Order: sequence, then structure tokens, then C-alpha cells
Amino acid sequence: MKYIKDNLALKLFSVCLALLLWLIVFNVSNPEQKGSRNVELHILHQDVFSAENKTWEVDRSTITVSYTVRSNRASSVQASDFNAYIDLNDYSITGSVPVYVELKNAENSGQIQDIVAKPSVVRVNVEDLQIKKFSLTTHRRGKEQDGYLVSSIHTEPETIYVTGPESSVGRISSVGILVNVDGLHQNTSGTEKAVFYDANGKTIGSLENVSLSQENIDYTVVVNKKKDLRVSATTTGTPQNGYSVEKVEVSPASIPVSGNESLLDSLNSLSLPAIDVSSAQSDIKKEYPIEDFLPKGVSLTEPNKSITVIVKLKKNEEITEVRRRKTGEREGHGGVQDGVHSREFYGGKQRREIQRGK
Repeated sequence: MKYIKDNLALKLFSVCLALLLWLIVFNVSNPEQKGSRNVELHILHQDVFSAENKTWEVDRSTITVSYTVRSNRASSVQASDFNAYIDLNDYSITGSVPVYVELKNAENSGQIQDIVAKPSVVRVNVEDLQIKKFSLTTHRRGKEQDGYLVSSIHTEPETIYVTGPESSVGRISSVGILVNVDGLHQNTSGTEKAVFYDANGKTIGSLENVSLSQENIDYTVVVNKKKDLRVSATTTGTPQNGYSVEKVEVSPASIPVSGNESLLDSLNSLSLPAIDVSSAQSDIKKEYPIEDFLPKGVSLTEPNKSITVIVKLKKNEEITEVRRRKTGEREGHGGVQDGVHSREFYGGKQRREIQRGK
């Protein structure tokens, strides 16, 4: 500790003098040092494959440029000082294209030297160009307001063209838009950007060199009111003698429909055609495609629904009342001395026969 404190001022002066001498020597000698920058890669003659109806894709968009520079210029070198490019006319069957790098300002050539591109070649993938037509699909996000139903979503245009490399276009299963219908209770319209979907219905984030004939799609959402309509059925005609209609069963008893609000407000039930039971002696079953009987402007919320109607018949019970004269029967007990009164009921009609003298 004492050794450090001895001649402390002299020691500090020696250190400062040494640093100053180093700076003087460094600036006078101005040595070279290595440096590197990431530089954007430019493409020349991009339309060279257009005549062959092909498209191309480079495997990178930037390269690394390494160089040597005088130390007094090292901090001032920027990526913008370099021009890195490839020429598609250099394309060969191997797909490798050389990278060229040059200084934008030739005056710096004395200060910046040994310029090397890394990598020195890039790969260019060339494919056939495909143009494919798709019908626009619509996908919904959210839920409409209770009591209402999104009946349909119309797009303008209805079809769209996708252009790009075959490998990229081949990944696309459908093109559509995603529409937010949350809380809707009336018709609405807007614009959404077209989205690519794969075979599993998942969105495809981005596809290189793929373009659309139209990116922004106009849409209109049609919102209808929902309601349950009671279904009724009746019969016509008379069953065979001795039979009557016991009941008419309708299944389901009501159906969920949607339509214009003012139209639905005027509807409470739906009547099916009367079923003819003339001369019938057994149950009758009918099935109706309900869509055939819906008023114009009203549709089912559950497609392909049908209504089953069963007319159940019953055989009327035969009721016979016979009063017979019995020997020794008193009149107070209902006996009849001079004959027998007989009543028979068939199908609700009474036939009376009076026999006497027996």
C-alpha cells in the first residue's frame, strides 16, 4: 500500500503520457480494420421469365458485405454505401446466381477495400406461373343478437383470381373473408381483406409472390328475425262405418323459422293440407317437406326438416240394451209384459226394433 502511494503524482502522469503517445501513433499510422454490414439485395431484369409464363423467388432478401477500412473511417461506413444485386439473366439450370457488390461512391474506394459478398451466390427458384379462380367463401366471428339470425352474407365480387407459383397456389383450398356478426340485429355492410384457407379451414399467413385480382372485398350481411311457428293439421271425409277419428298427432308441433321481421309478426301458425280419411279403418301417416308450405320470404333455421302427421282412428264401441220379458218379473224392476224393446248403437246411430208377441 505504501509502495502504491509513493510518487503517486508521477505515476499518474506516466499513465496519461503513455495514453497520449498511443493516440498520436494510432492516428498517424491510421491502420486498417475489418468490418461488415447487412445490405439489401436488389434484383435486375425481373421480367426475364415473364415471356415463359414462369415466376421466380430468391432464397434471401439481404446479404452480408465484409470489407476493410481505415480506422478513422470505420464508424462512418453504412449499409447504404454498398449496392448489392443479382442479374436474373445470369440464371442457369443449377439455379445459382452470382452476387455483385459495388461502392455507390467511388471516392471511398481508397478507404474501403477488400469488399466481399457473403454468400457470393444465391439460389433462384423458378416455377410455372398458375392463375386459379376461386369462389369467395364467408366465415363468421361472434354471435348475432338473441332472437335474430344471420340469413346470408353476400360478397362483391363473388369470385376472385389468385396468381402465383404452382407450389404456393396449390396450398390454397379456398379464399374468403372473415365477418364479425357479433350482436347484429339488422342488415349491415362493410369491407374485409381476402384471406387464404388451407384444406383444414385454417388461415395461411403469407404466400410469397402470390397476388389477388382484388384484395379488399365488399360484403352485405342479411339479418332476419327468428320465430317458432305452431304446425296444425286437420282431416276431411268420414272413416268407414264403425270407425271415428280419435286424434291427429303432428311431430314436431312447432318449427323454428326466420324471415323479415314484419312478415314474421303476421304469422303465428302453419296449416298443412287436410288429410282425407274417407272409408279409412286404420291409422294414416303422412310426411311433408315443410319447405314446400312456407310462405315466400320465410325459411327454416334447420334445413331439410320434415313434418310427420299421424291420424289415429278408433273402432266405436257397440252398445246394446236389451229388455226382455221375464217370467215373474215385476214392472217396477224394468220388466215389460207385452214385448221386448231393443236398442243397438253403431257408429253413434241408433237402430230401434220392437218385437212383440214373444
